[in-house]
Amino acid sequence: MIIKSSKKSEVAAALATLKINKTYSIKEIIDTIKQVCNHQTDTTNSLKMTSDNYSGVGCVMLDELYVDMTYQRRIRLAKIINKLKKVHGFDKDVAGAIDIATRPSGKHYVWDGLRRAIMVGMCGGDRITASQYIHEKHLYDEDCRKTEGRFYKIRNADDEKLTFEEIFKAKVAYEDPIAISQLGLLKKCELDVEGLNEKGVQLGGLRAFDEIYNKFDSEIIVKASKLYRYAWNNQPQVLGYGLAGLATLLSVDEFENYYDYDDVRSMLRDYARNNKPNTITSPRINGTAAFKSIAYNIATKVLKDNNGLKSALLDSEQMEVMESF
Repeated sequence: MIIKSSKKSEVAAALATLKINKTYSIKEIIDTIKQVCNHQTDTTNSLKMTSDNYSGVGCVMLDELYVDMTYQRRIRLAKIINKLKKVHGFDKDVAGAIDIATRPSGKHYVWDGLRRAIMVGMCGGDRITASQYIHEKHLYDEDCRKTEGRFYKIRNADDEKLTFEEIFKAKVAYEDPIAISQLGLLKKCELDVEGLNEKGVQLGGLRAFDEIYNKFDSEIIVKASKLYRYAWNNQPQVLGYGLAGLATLLSVDEFENYYDYDDVRSMLRDYARNNKPNTITSPRINGTAAFKSIAYNIATKVLKDNNGLKSALLDSEQMEVMESF
């Protein structure tokens, strides 16, 4: 059991924060859920198999299955419960088989279909049909993890079933070079995505970070992160658009003509005492001028610029649009 608790919120939180680079048995996940989801409450009357249990060739017992959270998306208990409630139970004929990979250790890892396996256990089943892939005997666990992560990304991400952050997590698992490099920069920025850097502050909006990754020097992005985290040091996350806007501001040639890092650090901190982070990300012009318009907000609202920095960010027409919001 992952956590002993009769509180659904505590169980949900534990499941949503399972550690990467760690494996869990499907049984311990199901047993953890069953502490708060059983057949005795009105809200969980949908915890039943609506068709016959799995049987026949290809079936594997749930207590023989494991999951490697390195490449899997987070387990959201509320979403699983709501899905079961919506269809009034689990129908194996609709759900079909899951995919497992057998590692040299002999353990079976679910690389696709984790939530289906969990649902079966929640609904009273003890087995599920699985399509099996067998790793070569000479491979180490890290090699198997890379292969499974690549399978997972291709199966799910290429069909756009995953969030941008979840795709990134899978890419890191199979050591995609760009993803590994981006993770290195995120760590320098002291930012976290999907638990890959647990000591960092959560980044809300990896897509914006991805867009500026090759656009600006890494040191500018690191400086932008430091500025943001210093100013709003009581916030649980860093807005991706806010980070990108700050990096854009610092990268403009005209910036260094009139301002320096310490100027922005002090003035942004003063601004943040009475203003939330989303006040610099809104309003903004969507499209190619999005980050420049956020930088324009910072120049206008924070720096109170009258030195020409604003005109270096946006043309006159774009500035008129910003002033019209």
